[in-house]
Amino acid sequence: MSGETYMGAPREKIPWYPTIDWTKCNHCGDCAKFCAHSVFKMVEKDGKKRLEFENKYNCVVFCKACALMCPMNAITFPDKKEILKIIKENRV
Repeated sequence: MSGETYMGAPREKIPWYPTIDWTKCNHCGDCAKFCAHSVFKMVEKDGKKRLEFENKYNCVVFCKACALMCPMNAITFPDKKEILKIIKENRV
């Protein structure tokens, strides 16, 4: 991901990626199956499948599709207006 930009700002300076409410997440893996950008991965721990982040900066800026797929409504994203402000401040 290094060197990539979005709207002129370095991608690593844009905090657009999902936040998971682990108290709601049932580790079903629907988000990992759906996301083609390897943001999530399923791992096995203590004989149970668990969801983890693989590379949160692979998340496409302003995409929220995984949140729509989540049956537990456990995935949220930052405020779009705040992200746009950060993008403007970090344009190169």
